[in-house]
Amino acid sequence: GFSAAAQVTSVSGRGVGMDVVKTNIERIGGTIEMHSAVGQGATLRIRIPLTLAIVPALIVTCGGDDYAIPQVCLLELVRLEGAQATAAIENILDVPVHRLRGDLLPMIWLGETLGIAQRDLGHTDDTVLNIAVLQADGLQFGLVVDAICDNQEIVVKPLGKLLKDVTCYAGATIMGDGRVALILDAMGLANRA
Repeated sequence: GFSAAAQVTSVSGRGVGMDVVKTNIERIGGTIEMHSAVGQGATLRIRIPLTLAIVPALIVTCGGDDYAIPQVCLLELVRLEGAQATAAIENILDVPVHRLRGDLLPMIWLGETLGIAQRDLGHTDDTVLNIAVLQADGLQFGLVVDAICDNQEIVVKPLGKLLKDVTCYAGATIMGDGRVALILDAMGLANRA
């Protein structure tokens, strides 16, 4: 129902080409959003899922399980130890934040968000906070994990139909030792938290 042609002819201007693109993107599980304003233009946002691709990822652990974070959404890693770790987290309107170079960074605990562990801000000298600073759709936040392992090239496999609606995961991968690691979706984590 949308056409960019100035004039409709018998062979063009009916939006058929755009409909074919839309149909194929939806077939692989993607979405297309369109926002337009009269006299200002239109913005098309195409989201294509990670499926059967090889991507660089950071492997992290939480609750004894491995998770992969695609490096495309990873900005930096922060490690805070001892007294610095316990003083680094502030609460503003019941939202935990960390001041990173003068900017407030909302914090999300992976274990708490996934329902596998409680938030732990122990007040001992051996307290360690491993923070992966992520960006999703222009939003930056810190993801607290138990440990940061290493970078790997991973093969992304789509989740089954039963898990399609779980927004925290973008897919799964099989690690070198045969274990399965879930691939985290930064935007899904931010929305859930």
